[in-house]
Order: sequence, then C-alpha cells, then structure tokens
Amino acid sequence: MLRTDSDKLKQLLGQSLTYQGIPCRVIEILADEPALVLRDHRDHKVIQPNQYGDAGDWLPRTFTVAVFNLRRDGFNPDLPELAAFDLLI
Repeated sequence: MLRTDSDKLKQLLGQSLTYQGIPCRVIEILADEPALVLRDHRDHKVIQPNQYGDAGDWLPRTFTVAVFNLRRDGFNPDLPELAAFDLLI
C-alpha cells in the first residue's frame, strides 16, 4: 500500500492536470483520503444544488478524485500526470 506525504501533496495546489481528458486545475487537497479537488479549466459551468437539492448558482464544474487507484498500489489512472511528481513517502 502506497502512502503520500501531506507536505508533498501541497505542491499540487494550482497545478494543471488532465482528468478523463478534461483540463483541470487543483484547487484543494484532501490529505486524509488522499484526494484532489479539481476545477474544470474550460468555461463549462453547471447548476450547483444547495443542501436541499434545489437548483443554485451556475458554477465551474469540480471533481473530487482519489490520488491512488482502488488497490492503493499505484496512482489513479485517470490522473496520469501524478507520476511526474514526487509524492510518496
């Protein structure tokens, strides 16, 4: 099982990554999981629901994506650029 260093994960903030062919920017890091919150670089916006499920504002699309694959023995294949960063302990 692979492990990351939370300080090393911080180097990803603001980085451009491609997620499932979509150009994105890392806007937040969830170190406990570990996961990345990505914002779609394109002008594609979605209606974000509020806590009650009612339609809210039009906002840029975001994705929360795990850093590791399901077996936690490698990086998430949907984020191929992660292999270029020194993130492991």
